[in-house]
Amino acid sequence: MRVLAFDCAGGQCAAALLVDGRVSGARQIMAERGHAQALVPLLADLVGEAGIGFGGIDRIAVTTGPGSFTGIRVALAAAHGLALALKVPIVGITVFEAIAAAAAAARGISTSRLVVAVESRRAECFVQLFDKSGQPFGAAAMLAPSDFAAWAGTEPLSLAGDAAPRIAPYFPAETPILPLRQVDAVILARLAAARQPGDPPTPFYFRAADAVPSRAMAAWT
Repeated sequence: MRVLAFDCAGGQCAAALLVDGRVSGARQIMAERGHAQALVPLLADLVGEAGIGFGGIDRIAVTTGPGSFTGIRVALAAAHGLALALKVPIVGITVFEAIAAAAAAARGISTSRLVVAVESRRAECFVQLFDKSGQPFGAAAMLAPSDFAAWAGTEPLSLAGDAAPRIAPYFPAETPILPLRQVDAVILARLAAARQPGDPPTPFYFRAADAVPSRAMAAWT
């Protein structure tokens, strides 16, 4: 199976190509903006270097959020467009799941639980609890930092995600902070290869976008 995976939900544009379980190639561009301009050339380079072209792809994997509204929309639009043109399925995976899976794969979780914390660019952060194997403990939440300790409980835990340094002061000083800030596109591809595709993925949002169409544009669309 050939899986093309990509992520634009955070401060990067990253992609990987998995061919029959082996990593054919991976790319990462650190950027807060410009995902729309960077993503397709990045994907074209990957499939071109593998010598298969887009027509050789069997499955697409994409992060659904949470994170940057623009980045999530760019990635999902590209995934849906490619899937429609190539007649292949898409597997949508949250940023929480991808980072937790990377932590579990690296065996870097020394505690019984992991909090994956994702930046919202507001006072609150997006958080979700996982066990050492990368399985979720419960639903994700959007919380103010002062609420994290009560939400997480008293059991020792580790932190990961791009918001981990920001929430660390609200936990005991000995709380481990894993060096996992962004989605690993290779891990994303491996997760997608192991899952059965379901309904086409939709954005994982906790709140409405800051920018909305004007009344005239909304009426026209």
